[in-house]
Amino acid sequence: MTRLEQLREQWAGDLARLEDGYAEALETGADQGRVAQLEGMIAAYQQTIRDAA
Repeated sequence: MTRLEQLREQWAGDLARLEDGYAEALETGADQGRVAQLEGMIAAYQQTIRDAA
């Protein structure tokens, strides 16, 4: 497995955890600032994964 493949795998796992945290934040009515932060992080990870493809 190449280093890039390892990174993609790691990023996919990180993204899944962020999405879980985002869903939980929505369900629990978390502060809108926190929700917005998670949205930004998710978008950044998605872009990184796309760019590395």
